[in-house]
Amino acid sequence: MFESKVESKKTSRSTTQLIILGVLIILLGVSAFFYIRYQRAQPKTSGSAVYVPDLLRPENTNFEYYKTKIHFEDVKAGLGINYNNTRVAMISGTILNDGDRKLEALELRVTLYDMWGKVSKERTAFAVRPGTGLGAKPMAPLERRSFTISIEGIEYYWNPNEVVLEITGLKYQ
Repeated sequence: MFESKVESKKTSRSTTQLIILGVLIILLGVSAFFYIRYQRAQPKTSGSAVYVPDLLRPENTNFEYYKTKIHFEDVKAGLGINYNNTRVAMISGTILNDGDRKLEALELRVTLYDMWGKVSKERTAFAVRPGTGLGAKPMAPLERRSFTISIEGIEYYWNPNEVVLEITGLKYQ
């Protein structure tokens, strides 16, 4: 029978811990470097995460004209709980482009109220946005398209029967 002895070198525990600590410090420094570099490379936006060029605002007369051509149907509000155990309001409905032009972008301000009629939460979001989602194409005249907007951090006394949708920006062809 063959018998073999394997001799292993025992390194001290403190040397191994110092090597691991050194590797972790180097990894932390490299990740901090790339994080700072990535933050500098991001374009600065003015308060909104989404920017649509040439979006018409309420002070524009073309905005006021075409705003009357956009209608909301079957708007419903529901409540859900996300993975962080925070209350989320889900506002959904259908947009009707009753105008004679294609609608490229539609920005809405959603206002939620509590049981006593006071403003509970507000959010500005895009219901139609160019180049995103299944509805990446502009809305054709007389087209209907569904939308859903979620709002996190809803208070306990939120009234789902009182939801106000206001058009704050739009872009059409």
